[in-house]
Amino acid sequence: MVRVVRFLWVFGVVWLTGCAVSTGVVKDSPTPTVASVATLTALPEGEFSAQVMYRLLVAEVAGQRGEIAVAVNNYLAAAKESRDANVAERAARVAILAQALEQALEAAELWVELAPDDAKAYEVLAPLLLVFGRASETVARYEHYIVLSAGEPDQGFMQISGQLMQAKSPVAALSVMEQLLAKQQSNPHAWLAHAQLSMRQGKLGLAMDSVDKSLALKSHWAPAVVMRARILSLQGDKEKALAYLEKEREGELENDASVGMSYARLLTEVERLPQAFAEFERLAEQDPRNTEAQYAAGVLALQLDKLDKAETRFKRVLRMRQRMLESSYYLGRVYEKKNDPEVALRYYFAVHRGAYYLGAQSRAANLLAEQGELARAREHLHSLRVRNEQDQVRLYLVEGELLRKAGEYQEALMFFADKLEKLPNDTSLRYARALVAERADKLALAEEDLRIIIEREPGNAQALNALGYTLADRTDRLDEALDYITRALEVEPRDAAIIDSMGWVQYRMGNHAKAVGFLRQALSLIHDPEIAAHLGEVLWEMGNKQEALDVLETALEKHPKHKVLLDAMKRLGL
Repeated sequence: MVRVVRFLWVFGVVWLTGCAVSTGVVKDSPTPTVASVATLTALPEGEFSAQVMYRLLVAEVAGQRGEIAVAVNNYLAAAKESRDANVAERAARVAILAQALEQALEAAELWVELAPDDAKAYEVLAPLLLVFGRASETVARYEHYIVLSAGEPDQGFMQISGQLMQAKSPVAALSVMEQLLAKQQSNPHAWLAHAQLSMRQGKLGLAMDSVDKSLALKSHWAPAVVMRARILSLQGDKEKALAYLEKEREGELENDASVGMSYARLLTEVERLPQAFAEFERLAEQDPRNTEAQYAAGVLALQLDKLDKAETRFKRVLRMRQRMLESSYYLGRVYEKKNDPEVALRYYFAVHRGAYYLGAQSRAANLLAEQGELARAREHLHSLRVRNEQDQVRLYLVEGELLRKAGEYQEALMFFADKLEKLPNDTSLRYARALVAERADKLALAEEDLRIIIEREPGNAQALNALGYTLADRTDRLDEALDYITRALEVEPRDAAIIDSMGWVQYRMGNHAKAVGFLRQALSLIHDPEIAAHLGEVLWEMGNKQEALDVLETALEKHPKHKVLLDAMKRLGL
């Protein structure tokens, strides 16, 4: 017999790096690579034959090279020959990652045989059996798992529910859960797991019945209370869900973090943002280690322009080394709002990957351009990594907008012309060029681009509105303008920009009373300075000069440098 030296197992962990291995029902996914294969617990030293040691070494090297199928075959062979439970576990987990489900099942069955008291073995085997349609065996294995998980807080039921949520057959998954529940009628954990699975499958009435049964067995139980509120919300009664949580929080759940988080999130969903912020703040103070409460409080503080609070919360999250990329992005936003571009840039540049990467770097480029460093801003955009054409187009749009804002209309038109040669069917690039062309007084080009978009996409409300507004504002073709804006409004009847355009074309046609009605409606939806400028101008023309002044001055307080607003006041001699 040969003792496997430790370097082999350490070497094995090197190629098995990434996220934790899921032991749930396996879904279709790309073949894993060295970078995507997950970390597995290193096998202990053990006595193995030379043949087994050879197979393990081949498996490890194959994994390092990304030859996952070779690794699976050798792990499974080593497990069979050694009849070692740890080797069988490793074979099962690697086979799951490789989507080699038949081999995964074989290895998992061997693992259960060799370690009949290991709950993890049943946790892996049960969902694999369901994949192959062996539902009755799945139930039996889960029953063993429940017995072995008796000491766990949820007795294994939440893990079972989570696995069954991933099953390809929802009917089979629910059937398995109901068979388990049949022998666990007095177990609140079983009812809660059934409720969770039912809720995920959209069977909300069934989910409510089950969560109520769990609460009947265990009253004021936080996980069940949270789930019941969620079911109410999904049924479309968010206010009822809030009232339910408020009532539950009057008693022993007053300081329960999970109930508090659920309540605060629901407040956000119904757009009661100040109240949601106060609740997240309370939770953050109650438990400074609650990362999600700290982060959510920061996001809402930023949204409510409580910049010092936002800064405090995001910096606390950073100190906990959680959500570092998102928090850095939002700190950039905070300092940008505080008119501290140097610090804002530092935080934006710290977002070097992830979902916020392009957003942060685009804002960084915008800040550089605003400081008069347009060339540097463009160089920064050119240096960014992009994963696909969609991301590349997004950066093209940012760069074109920087040129437009800098008044470099001709260069912007040349820039978009170059990109449209490569991507002639990209609607966003063509729309962006049309907007620049309008600013550059090249109305024929703007109209041509917008007509091309409308021909391809007759329901494109933005293009219809842009063409209608341009014709209304810059030409006397008012009937055409009205037609395009009407068509846009039919597609997006609640869009403030389109309603504003309708108000403006009515004004240009001499229908002042109609114009005011549309413009007031638009301004009630969005307090936009351009809409305010239009409303002020129409009111002034109608002789309502004091009201016009009130509208214009209110907008000017918030947007003192807005060009359209200033131009309107200049035209009125103000």
